[in-house]
Amino acid sequence: MKITKLSAEETRESGFTHKAIITFADFSAAAVTQVFTLISGLVAGFLVKEAAFRLVSGFVGADVTALKLDVGWNGASVDDPDGLLDNYELATAGTEILSGDGNGAAFATLRTGFSPQEVATLEATFTATGANVSVLTAGEVHIFLSVVNLLKM
Repeated sequence: MKITKLSAEETRESGFTHKAIITFADFSAAAVTQVFTLISGLVAGFLVKEAAFRLVSGFVGADVTALKLDVGWNGASVDDPDGLLDNYELATAGTEILSGDGNGAAFATLRTGFSPQEVATLEATFTATGANVSVLTAGEVHIFLSVVNLLKM
């Protein structure tokens, strides 16, 4: 997995501040679920304004019939594993979704994002159906986040 902070020009063009690239080679869990930490150390005063993803190539693996992507937060007492991106299909054996925007609870009903009230980590959770994620042999997804530190403004 590779996570980059986008340049000022890229942020101006897209509105996003961070990009995570996750490929099939990053999966090692002998389990149907694997969690990746995208950004850690968020505290009160940070704001996640936007979230989106782009499926560069669909995920494939022996007996994998579905691979769902969720992106959310894990805090000391408040968690929402799909609060930013909720239940997007990434496997070619399913009906893969090529791109999507923030559809989780943080963006529902006129919300504009998520601001932690405690130390929190943004995480991507992948859940396979049919086999463990470690059997994936192809696939790549890019996850985009806009994270603003209001404490520096």
